[in-house]
Amino acid sequence: MPQAASVERQNAPGQTDTLPAETVGLLAEAERLQQCGSWRIDHSKGAVIWSPQTYRILESDPHISASFELLLERVHPDDRTLVAASVRQSWLSGRPFQLEHRLLLSNERIALVLHRGETFCDHNGKALQSIGTLQSLPHRGNLQLELEQATRIDGITGLPNRLASISYLEQRIRELPYNQQIAILCLDLDNFQSINDSFGVEVGNQLLHWGGEHLRQQLQPSDWLARLDSDTFLVVRSENMGSISEALQLAQQLEHSLHQVVPRLDAPLPVQLSACVGVSIAPDHGSDASSLLQWATTALTEAKRQGKGSIRAYSTALSQRIRETLDLEQRLARAIERQELQLHYQPQWDREQRLIGAEALLRWHTQRGEEISPGRFIPLAEQCGLIRPLGRWVLEQAIAQLSHWQREGLKLERLAINVSGHQLDPEEERLDQQLLNLCEQWQVQPSQLEVELTETVLISNPQAAAHTLNTLAAAGVTLAIDDFGTGFSSLASLQKLPLQRLKIDRCFVQDLPSNPSDRSIVKATILMAHELGLSCLAEGVETERQRQELLALGCDSFQGFLLGRPMPAEQMKQLMSQESATSSNGD
Repeated sequence: MPQAASVERQNAPGQTDTLPAETVGLLAEAERLQQCGSWRIDHSKGAVIWSPQTYRILESDPHISASFELLLERVHPDDRTLVAASVRQSWLSGRPFQLEHRLLLSNERIALVLHRGETFCDHNGKALQSIGTLQSLPHRGNLQLELEQATRIDGITGLPNRLASISYLEQRIRELPYNQQIAILCLDLDNFQSINDSFGVEVGNQLLHWGGEHLRQQLQPSDWLARLDSDTFLVVRSENMGSISEALQLAQQLEHSLHQVVPRLDAPLPVQLSACVGVSIAPDHGSDASSLLQWATTALTEAKRQGKGSIRAYSTALSQRIRETLDLEQRLARAIERQELQLHYQPQWDREQRLIGAEALLRWHTQRGEEISPGRFIPLAEQCGLIRPLGRWVLEQAIAQLSHWQREGLKLERLAINVSGHQLDPEEERLDQQLLNLCEQWQVQPSQLEVELTETVLISNPQAAAHTLNTLAAAGVTLAIDDFGTGFSSLASLQKLPLQRLKIDRCFVQDLPSNPSDRSIVKATILMAHELGLSCLAEGVETERQRQELLALGCDSFQGFLLGRPMPAEQMKQLMSQESATSSNGD
């Protein structure tokens, strides 16, 4: 824009006078001496004016029309999001802003400026005019500037980082009007680590950069967007936020938007994107930035435990539950070395009530005198990765115990051991190698062991499972599907795998005498198993009537409180001795 012969003097929003040319010249010279330019935006007309010195600072052609977008183009790319958010926040709130940032000029030169601005609004809060100044800071070295900026900007996405976010959030909290809320959302991309591992770090970085751009398009100009760490983004909304329900609605909108688009990457990803979101809100959940970020992260942790695409809001009850879970996780990690774990054995019987085997069941008795239910600590071990060392410990203890019984002259036809899907992970030591090595070490025949897997294990990694299970079956190990009927295995998978037994889940046995649907399911399961050459064992048999119904349906073997509760090794030894004596007397 050519240098103007006159400028407008600000008397009040919407009212201006024209200054004489002499005064205009003096102001322009003052700006030049101070190396300070000015700009003004008339929001009602969309008109933008830069002073001559602003053109010089930005190294822009004075014949080009001024615009806010042109100003942003001169801002360093790593600072652009921060500058845009600060200015637009002022437009919406009327609050002044002040920040130092870089300009990227010709020949890749970097200049530092102090940028100030303020917006004048009418009585309804609508923006009328915004004015601002750009002051060069030549006394500040570029190296120092870049070092300072590096501590506040994420290098991959160009978004503000955690440090910058804490400063921003503290400022928003200080300026928070009465009866207003600030929503803090921590959004974590699902399966990001797997994508990184499978497709490479470069694709992972592209996904993070695209994720930042996508989220910005979904947000309001006044919203704050940052990358906290790894694959976690932060969204702060401090305008028009009235309640936690509105914050959760925003979280749902952002999470849902990921399903609707395909990331713009060099190579397409064969996955549908989703995210978990944790939400906290100020001032209800706190009045300092660090705590609010921590509470949102706490809620995110719980959301991730719930599964992909989950959203959770922070609450004191949630915080207490997570603290208890983390405490339990830490105690479980030390349970083996503290000798708090032990195996119990539940006997298994055939149709003539002869002892044919037992199932090894893990029990946890803490030094505090607590008995932690397997239904509580086994899922926790699955989630936190402790199931692998626990699984190895169970294999070692069970096979060693079987060896001890043999040396005492007692023989158990079959000992069943439950196996987690994580133990079939090809990146871990292979299950077949572990088990067969232990059998050799303790001089136990593999044919005395039965490996029990759930249907979920078989469908989560079918190729790895098939290879491992075929090796075990070839060595003589019996293979069984545990909790049959509660998963999603198909007849095709049953035919392909070298299975020998199905275990009917207790949920179908419990109401068997009175529930026709359960009876039909059990009957069909037994018929199908026999057609496939498999035997059937019913779990959870607690009454004689249940056993009689199962006998009538052709069930082959039984396990449950009616016939024997899980018991320590010494008590199982006594039962085996009694059965051996009874069998000898009968012969």
